[in-house]
Amino acid sequence: MATPDEPQAPDLAPDLADEPELEATASGHKFSRPWEEPIDEADEESAGSTIGDLLPADEDIPLSEQLYLSATTAEYRDLAEEISRSGNETDPGPVAATMAGIGTGLIDFGDVTGHPNPSEEELEHIEQTAASDLTLRVISAVVLVGVFGLTLFLRGWFFTSFIGFLMVVALAEFYTTLRRNGFVPIALFGLLGVIGVAIAAHLGGPGPMLVTIVLVMLAVMAFYTIVPRRRPLDNAALTVFGAAWVSLLGFAVVIGRATNPIPLILFLVLVVAIFDMGSYFAGRVMGRHPFSPVLSPKKTWEGYIGGLVLATAAAAFLSTVDYFPLSLNQGLVVTLLVVVLSPIGDAAESLVKRSLGVKDMGAVMPGHGGLLDRLDGLLFVVPAAFLFFRETGLL
Repeated sequence: MATPDEPQAPDLAPDLADEPELEATASGHKFSRPWEEPIDEADEESAGSTIGDLLPADEDIPLSEQLYLSATTAEYRDLAEEISRSGNETDPGPVAATMAGIGTGLIDFGDVTGHPNPSEEELEHIEQTAASDLTLRVISAVVLVGVFGLTLFLRGWFFTSFIGFLMVVALAEFYTTLRRNGFVPIALFGLLGVIGVAIAAHLGGPGPMLVTIVLVMLAVMAFYTIVPRRRPLDNAALTVFGAAWVSLLGFAVVIGRATNPIPLILFLVLVVAIFDMGSYFAGRVMGRHPFSPVLSPKKTWEGYIGGLVLATAAAAFLSTVDYFPLSLNQGLVVTLLVVVLSPIGDAAESLVKRSLGVKDMGAVMPGHGGLLDRLDGLLFVVPAAFLFFRETGLL
């Protein structure tokens, strides 16, 4: 209370006393917002009421801001306390607290996310699509493995033709992706080149394979010298790069020409497959730290370690089977090649896809994406395995 002798302060907000937001408590303090006012224990339950509790069921009462704020006092307080506790934790976790208005009919989940709630039919469709994708993945993988096993058993030109077919399809996917991004590779030269690499691998080995790639490079350079085209350097380099990259799979043909190639190829393929499966499942269960945040954010170190452990155990077991000619040490070396080079091959393809702005190289394998997406690790592993098999006398 001001004394009569003291000057009165000017009333800067004459209408403020009429506002319902300002309420006086028993202690004389004023609160500018309803939720700042302390709540007595006796009023705890009523203060936590929601809008649905305050509105009569059969009356259409206009919703005011004052009514909304008063009804959501407890929710705001719970959310603030939960956020405060989460910020003080040494290992912060997700914040879970009631949001004001959610579930009362006032605010729907779609109002928060910007997307409408999916209906039961849409949820059922999503589940059916996921199950269908898994079925397609299994079927396409079984078909590919079946054809691979049959041609490997038949050996000779059957296996060479199968590998050559994979190389042609993978390179066609790469060239198609390039064309969608504005490049114009000379697909004819590249595709004929990888066919020539498969034949050269069958008839002569690594030397003729290298000669074939050199011939492809010379042919591409001669073409751009004679026929003027847009961006000749980019298109020529990408044409040769794609052919040379995919041709690395041709070393499987060289291994297939050995005296007893089936056990060696099976051992290599099994270790690669087990490493991939172990990495996938371990990453799904325990994955937290990205292996390559930029190129492969979904792959984790936990998944990599899980795949390494499982592949090592599998190689150690397979080395004890008489059918496979590798010793324990040789089997572990093959595993080392797989766990080092397969992720590098995968990251290399991820780098190419990210540069081109695509997720998959194609869709030739239902549920898996492109064929090149499935062969990326083998493109680096197979040449190294060939060199190891040759140096150890296994070929």
